[in-house]
Amino acid sequence: MHIGIDLGTTFCCVAFIDEGIPQVIPDNRGRNITPSVIWFDGKTAYVGEEANKKKITVFAPIFEFFKRDMGKPTEEMPGKPEFAPYEIGGTKYGAIGMSAILLRKLKRDAWQYFKKRKLIEESTKESEFNIEAVITVPAYFGDEERNATKFAGEIAGLNVINIINEPTAASLTFGISLKENKKILVFDLGGGTLDVTILEIINGDSFKVIATDGNTQLGGKDWDELIIGYLKEKFKKETNSEIPDERFYDLQQLAIQAKKDLSESEETTVFLSDNGFDLEIKLFRSAPPTKNVIQLDVKSNAERPFYFDERSSKLLSASKERCSTVLKASNLSWEEIDEIVLAGGSCRMPMISDMLERESKKTIKKHREGFSYDTAIAIGAAISGQSKGRIEDVAPKSIGVKLVNSKQIAFIDHLIYKNTTLPAKARKQYLTDPYAVLEIYEGESKEPLECAPLGKLELENTGDKATIMLEVNQDGILKVLADYQPEGIKETKINGSAAFPDHLKEKIQSITIIS
Repeated sequence: MHIGIDLGTTFCCVAFIDEGIPQVIPDNRGRNITPSVIWFDGKTAYVGEEANKKKITVFAPIFEFFKRDMGKPTEEMPGKPEFAPYEIGGTKYGAIGMSAILLRKLKRDAWQYFKKRKLIEESTKESEFNIEAVITVPAYFGDEERNATKFAGEIAGLNVINIINEPTAASLTFGISLKENKKILVFDLGGGTLDVTILEIINGDSFKVIATDGNTQLGGKDWDELIIGYLKEKFKKETNSEIPDERFYDLQQLAIQAKKDLSESEETTVFLSDNGFDLEIKLFRSAPPTKNVIQLDVKSNAERPFYFDERSSKLLSASKERCSTVLKASNLSWEEIDEIVLAGGSCRMPMISDMLERESKKTIKKHREGFSYDTAIAIGAAISGQSKGRIEDVAPKSIGVKLVNSKQIAFIDHLIYKNTTLPAKARKQYLTDPYAVLEIYEGESKEPLECAPLGKLELENTGDKATIMLEVNQDGILKVLADYQPEGIKETKINGSAAFPDHLKEKIQSITIIS
């Protein structure tokens, strides 16, 4: 038995296969999704809705959107400089630690559900509940982020058998009942990340990723912030006073609700009260056809009417650009795409399907039987645990070695290229000095400063040459090997693959979780 986990930026979902039928595992209160929010004092962690409730009564420490920091160096990863650690009770945690706490909560939900359904023995303790898990990640996650996600799952007590791309998971849910061949574009806009992936589904049985692209810093959160920014500026203009920082949660909830309202209606009213002032602020989905754009653009942000579609133009352009990039990489045109599949809760905004329909000249199905924006990725992850041999994915980014030419100019020598079918292997011989240190990078540019360093490859007594071998497995996780005399072939750990410190594992396992 195994579970599939959609480890989302704003919400998570868990699913499993019950006698061949995918089922969502609800939490202990019957809800299908769990907010990716944690209130943590160092010993006790309130997770999900319980953490959201804490936002009303406490200002800090509340942690959310930490998925956007996944893979960035922190004290959790030895040999790396610190980056935005979360310090609680004198201990520094990064996105791995926060994600591990969240995954522990999801594992507990599965344990309680399986006991209730009598799928495991009633006497099974939570600590004894050994369950295999497939965890989803954005397709554009690189090696660091994928390793970090796997670490988080293992620290949470899960046996992580696979890391699968979110759009691939969505395509499994979509394609499981297909009896025909189709090329589909999956547009997956979640709370914090965007993925655009083109796949070929063959008889609903084989799934081949052709190309993928994305943005780990673009998601529904950015649309929320457009509304939050406007509400703050409007309040200041009308009252000549600032909304205090401790009201951020209220503003966030008002913005999220307004976004949902504008997905259903052409306009909504936000009621905002503070410091003795009561405001009614009108928001509109789109501008009337006769709107004078030039005249409105010369006014201040707070003076202009709020037209959601118009204010989102830069975000929509960034989303459209990703579609163009992935189409170019696949050597396909919109005409050759049979169907566009929407995934991720942020695709409920009409402007998303409208933009895609304008670009593709295709009609998009907003509602599909048995396919939910919120649960499709978790269900696909559960399906993938039984279908791994039938899924063909691609490398999310190019990987190479940093070299210096005769003019002392550094450049990246790519060995594995983005969108190469996985698993992938590459090898190349280099002239080296004894005990040379080679740097491994991830990214598309030849310029090292435009790529992400994965770590340093420390060789031993190589003589005058060494063969470097890179292997990327089906999960998109990198392994590095070196072949040189007199050592022979040996696996070499790069710094970025260092193990999660044991003392932090023990701390996270000892935390009391309330959900």
